[in-house]
Amino acid sequence: MPAAATKAVVENTEIDVAPLEVINLKLLLEDDEAERLKLHHAASSLGFFYIDARNSTEYVADVEQMYSITERYFMQTEEAKLRDYVEFDEFRGYKGGKNWGSLEILRDDILHNKVSLPNVVQPDTATIHGFISFSHEIVHTIIASLSKSLWPDSKKSLKDKHRPHEPNNSSLKVYRGPMLENLADVGDNTHTDGGTLTLLFTDKWGTQIELPWNKEWAWVEARPGHAIVTVGDTLQALSSGKFHSCRHRVSQPVAGFEERWAVTYFFRPENDTAMAPM
Repeated sequence: MPAAATKAVVENTEIDVAPLEVINLKLLLEDDEAERLKLHHAASSLGFFYIDARNSTEYVADVEQMYSITERYFMQTEEAKLRDYVEFDEFRGYKGGKNWGSLEILRDDILHNKVSLPNVVQPDTATIHGFISFSHEIVHTIIASLSKSLWPDSKKSLKDKHRPHEPNNSSLKVYRGPMLENLADVGDNTHTDGGTLTLLFTDKWGTQIELPWNKEWAWVEARPGHAIVTVGDTLQALSSGKFHSCRHRVSQPVAGFEERWAVTYFFRPENDTAMAPM
């Protein structure tokens, strides 16, 4: 039986909390068999899980610094942010609206020095490079482990669709998405992620997922030092549906304005990858 949702209280409001598995990054890097089985179960059942990265202290420090970098970027004037707007490109640059904003930077662009970082974050170049580099190592560790559990007696691997030096749209994306004064103003944005995996770091309640076994919605708790990992549509397709791309949405459990930042790493396959089973 699937684990039941638990309860939490947020400003006197009781909410359902999703039962996410916690995968220990250190054990996964050591190819621990029990941890590999936990990961397989989490990816094939709910399609959302935590990666506990607290043993990787330098990476966790980079994540904390990324929150500050994100805040500094979005506190600029709209005119300054629009200098980073890239027309007709969904994977690059600044996008924004009345109550939100995002900045996306492709790993390939950083790796091959194709673009310059926005002026306001250039002093943090080393932190941004470090976050992208170790995030990429984490997702490659995850797909190597999933491949081993999916095809134990085969040389087939998800890495064949994610060769590091082939063109792809893996990216760092940071968000400003403040909590709003009125819950009625929060629009519906239910979706699945289109890539292979997403790593999300946030310090506030903001993600709801649809539990596949009963179609009810539950909140994802933000935990320090933990990445919230999402299985995307590409991984579901490549695995013949064995791994689950879960419907989810960005929302808030209670009313009241509060700034909210998120730091994500979108792991995407090589650009010519077909959405078909391997």
